[in-house]
Amino acid sequence: MSEDKAEAEVKIDNLDPDPVEAPLFANKNFKIVGHGFSNKDLDVYISTDKKGSNKISEIKVSIDGHTTTTDDFLMVIAKPELGAPMKTVLWVAVELNGKFQDAKEGFKVV
Repeated sequence: MSEDKAEAEVKIDNLDPDPVEAPLFANKNFKIVGHGFSNKDLDVYISTDKKGSNKISEIKVSIDGHTTTTDDFLMVIAKPELGAPMKTVLWVAVELNGKFQDAKEGFKVV
């Protein structure tokens, strides 16, 4: 079995805009730039750390289904809800098939 091959299938190079500043209770569209985003079983979320181990449930992130999916970038929509940490720099994290892939610092609730 070559499960090691699954590592780093998805890589985040940067966020656009950087930093992403999302108002409370409002949808904020932004782009994740990197590679591996054409995979279908991606999960994007906001975390308090670079290892993606602490998901913030008060910030809902969904993949924008109205855009064309490419391997080089992914359009997502984040919506911070009541209880989301304010004015703290957070991490945008990506999982593939339930396994953490990568995270990029640069998300703030304003």
